[in-house]
Amino acid sequence: MQDINPIKAPVMVGLDPGLVKMILLIAGGLVLLILVIFVLLRFWKARSRKAGMEALPVILPYKAALGELDLLCQKTVIDPKAFYFDLGGLIKRYIGSSYAMNALEMTTQELVKQIRFTGMDKALTQSVAQFLIVSDPFRYGPVVPDLDQVKKDLVSVRQLITGMEEDLESKKALAKGLNEGGA
Repeated sequence: MQDINPIKAPVMVGLDPGLVKMILLIAGGLVLLILVIFVLLRFWKARSRKAGMEALPVILPYKAALGELDLLCQKTVIDPKAFYFDLGGLIKRYIGSSYAMNALEMTTQELVKQIRFTGMDKALTQSVAQFLIVSDPFRYGPVVPDLDQVKKDLVSVRQLITGMEEDLESKKALAKGLNEGGA
């Protein structure tokens, strides 16, 4: 009976459960720490971005449009098609920012339909629609306007933008008066 050996003590296989718990606790703590740092950094960036935006002056759509129109007036008209693209884009940007619509992405017909829903003065709506429809062949077609037409259209666009701004201001004043009178 010499070939029988005594029973050995149990041998540990795998990881120690205490060690696994410790590793998981440390990993969870690191993930939580990273998450807290991430949230704090986002809060700090948003706060600094907001403070930076407050420092920038806000340019009103009317002033921006008039400034852009003044730049167009100073340029010599070499390519009438490009000039009318700029002029049409200017009036569309003004309408879009003043009346909160995506006017640049609209066709002339879509824009004319949307303008009618803005509550703009009917004569002014008609004038804007007429300008956009008349200038379309200059922008998209083979029609080339003469220099007198370009000058007339520059004056016309200035009058349209001024008229739309006055219409907006009168509607704001009317709404303000109604709010104060009702309060």
